[in-house]
Amino acid sequence: MVGRMTAKPPTRVMITPPMLVEYPAALAPLRDAGCEVVVNTGAYPMSADQLAACLKGATAAVVGLDDLAASVFAACPELRLVARNGVGLDNVDLDAANQHGVLITAPFGANSTSVAELAMGLLIALVRQVIPTHNRVQAGVWQRVPGMELAGKTLGIIGLGRIGKKVARRAQAFNMRVIANDIYPDLYFAREHTIPMLGFETVLAESDIISLHVPLTPLTYHMLNRTTLTQMKQGAYLLNTARGAVLDGLALAEALDSGHLAGAALDVHPVEGVVEAALLNRPNVLTTTHLGAYTHDALQYTTEVAVQSILQYLNGQRPSGLVNPEVWDRRYADR
Repeated sequence: MVGRMTAKPPTRVMITPPMLVEYPAALAPLRDAGCEVVVNTGAYPMSADQLAACLKGATAAVVGLDDLAASVFAACPELRLVARNGVGLDNVDLDAANQHGVLITAPFGANSTSVAELAMGLLIALVRQVIPTHNRVQAGVWQRVPGMELAGKTLGIIGLGRIGKKVARRAQAFNMRVIANDIYPDLYFAREHTIPMLGFETVLAESDIISLHVPLTPLTYHMLNRTTLTQMKQGAYLLNTARGAVLDGLALAEALDSGHLAGAALDVHPVEGVVEAALLNRPNVLTTTHLGAYTHDALQYTTEVAVQSILQYLNGQRPSGLVNPEVWDRRYADR
């Protein structure tokens, strides 16, 4: 008697951001390749325990702001690749990923335009007091408050990377002077666009507006604190579209209370979904819900890039946007 052959189950790919169900064209190549594609319809972003349960049995995943802690990799031995659909990696335990042989990819540059455009929008809304003016008008109060013109002002960019560069070019279109600080400066770009690369304290002291575009690392945690905020120019404004924890919120509140700073616009917060209490109900603090990369265009593009990296891996190719190439090199050497 000939034994019955058992069909190999399809490769399971988990999609954790629920909003990506609205981008079927971006996910279609996975289904066309015979993958079982499951889109999360529950909590988001997920805790490590929730994520571990969600990723059980998955070979690959597209993950957003969920907590990719070491416990997730330990609980999911089948997991071989995680494709971030954003560029931040502060929610990923890379050491654990390396230890468990899980490839991590990110769509570097795919959402830079959306974040840069939001930064400029927040800047204009902040210095022209658009939100408090709107609120007064809606309440029946017709009161005009003078704002600040951007032309001729100095924008200091902390972190002249993919997003910072796009902010710089847009600010120059407003006839702003742009200066910058970066731990690994792109001197060619700086020369090409006439952007002085200066020391951190110098940028703080000379800028009318500071815009943050750095990743969250041990070096950048609370890089703007009681000491560094006082080094900013009197009456300056602060923009943060990077990560919430690069800024000490209590220190910012103190700088606003003292009048040292004129205002701040914060798209990101230390705890996702929560604005620090000290910064609530302030007419000179504009808060948004981590909208930087949240446009249809960016979501479509970042999902396409994430899907491409998964398909490359499944086809035996080195995935694009690979964050931990040592895992790929180790696996390739073991073949």
